Amino acid sequence: MELETVLYRVEGAVAIVSMNRTKAMNSLNKQIFADLTTAFEAAKADDAVRCVILNAEGRAFCAGGDIAEMKSITTEEAFFDFMTVAGGFTTLLNTFPKPVITAAHGAIAGAGTSLLMAGDIALVADNAMFIVAFGQVGLIPDCACHYLLPRVVGPNIAKELMLTQRVVKADEMKTLGIANYVYPAEQLMEEAMKLANKIARGPLNCYTKSKALMNKAHETTLEQLLKEETADQAAVRMHANAEEGLGAFLEKRKANFI
Repeated sequence: MELETVLYRVEGAVAIVSMNRTKAMNSLNKQIFADLTTAFEAAKADDAVRCVILNAEGRAFCAGGDIAEMKSITTEEAFFDFMTVAGGFTTLLNTFPKPVITAAHGAIAGAGTSLLMAGDIALVADNAMFIVAFGQVGLIPDCACHYLLPRVVGPNIAKELMLTQRVVKADEMKTLGIANYVYPAEQLMEEAMKLANKIARGPLNCYTKSKALMNKAHETTLEQLLKEETADQAAVRMHANAEEGLGAFLEKRKANFI
C-alpha cells in the first residue's frame, strides 16, 4: 500500500490510521482524501482488523481544507471533482462497517470537525479546539457537516457554531456531545488503544448491524426500523457469536467472540 499523506499500521486487532501532513497541520487536500480512502478500504478488507482508530501526527488533528489547494482550483467543474473525492471518503467513513474511534488533539477545524463526528466514539485531548470555520473563507460546511453537526448538538447550536465560527474547547465539546471523553494530550492514544482493544473483543457482526441501524434512525419510521431490527436480531441469533455469548452467560464465564 503506497500512502503519501497517511500512516497505516495494525496492532493486534486494531488498525491505526494517522493523518500525516504535519507541516500543513493535516489540512485536507485531494491526496489525503485519496490516501484515507485507501487506508480505510484496507482496514475494511482485513478480517483481522476489528476496530479502527483515526488520529493525526503533529500538533493538530486537522486544520480543515487545504486553503492553498482550494484557492488554486478556479473552475466549478474542477472544484466539483475535488469535492467528489472528498465525498467518497466521507461516505466510506460514515458508513464504515467496523467500529471507528476518532482521537483528536489541538485544532479540529473546518472539515476536520466532520471527520471527528463521523466516528462512532470521539476522544479528544484537553488541548483540543473545535471550530466550524468555513464562513471565515467564504465557503459552506462540507464533508457531511450539515448532516452530522445538527444530529450531534441540535439544529440551533449547529447553526450558532456555523454562523459565529467560535472556538469550542475540549470541556464544552464533551458537554455538547461532540466528544465522549476528554483526556490529557499525552494519554490520548493510550486511552484510545484501551477502548479499541475492548471493542475489538466484542461481537463484530452485532456491532456492524447495530451501527447501520443507528445511523439510519433519523431517516426512517419506528415501524420500518423495528422491522429491520427484528430481521437482524433473528439473523445474528444464528451466528456463532450468539451461541457463544448466550452459553457463556448461562455458564457464568467470559465469552470468546469471533
